[in-house]
Amino acid sequence: MREETRQAVQATRTEFKNELEAKRTEFKNNLEAKRAEVKNKVQTQRVELKEKLAKIKDERKQKLVERISQQIEELNDRQVRHFADVLEKLEKVLEKIGARADRAEEREAEVAVVRSAIESARQAIAASRLAIEAQAAKTYSIEVGAEENLKVDVGGARKALHIDLTAARETVRAAHEAVKKAAVALAQIPRVDEVENQPVE
Repeated sequence: MREETRQAVQATRTEFKNELEAKRTEFKNNLEAKRAEVKNKVQTQRVELKEKLAKIKDERKQKLVERISQQIEELNDRQVRHFADVLEKLEKVLEKIGARADRAEEREAEVAVVRSAIESARQAIAASRLAIEAQAAKTYSIEVGAEENLKVDVGGARKALHIDLTAARETVRAAHEAVKKAAVALAQIPRVDEVENQPVE
């Protein structure tokens, strides 16, 4: 019986690892494609912004608005990459939790609660990835109106970025919480570490 359980668990573990790897690769590819699209979009928007700013007489203000526009785009790109890195680390932690749960199951410990928590964490990571992909595709153009309204126009783009990044960050936080719950569920298996360290019969 023990040997059958071990083989079934190992097959599931291999499948789980392969699936995670495939999803990770797909996410990286999607992200790179979105970032390349955005690069082209941003170039076009820069040209358009320059044209709109031509009607602003104060050259110093023109340069300032252009610089802020560039900073907004760079911040978005930096944050998207940061969120993606965090998710990758969370997924690796989840993989370890899954492997420990498998070892506990091989020794006939009850791991249903852990499995459920792992599944919830996987769904939270998947949801966060979608949010990050969507964020990677966004650009923030500054709508230039009258010279005296420049501050408001720039503030609008900054505010939009801030709102969007906060929403994306929340999905990463939710994924983090879900992984933490899976770790807690694993730790609640009686003597999980002892179980792991027993010699395999």
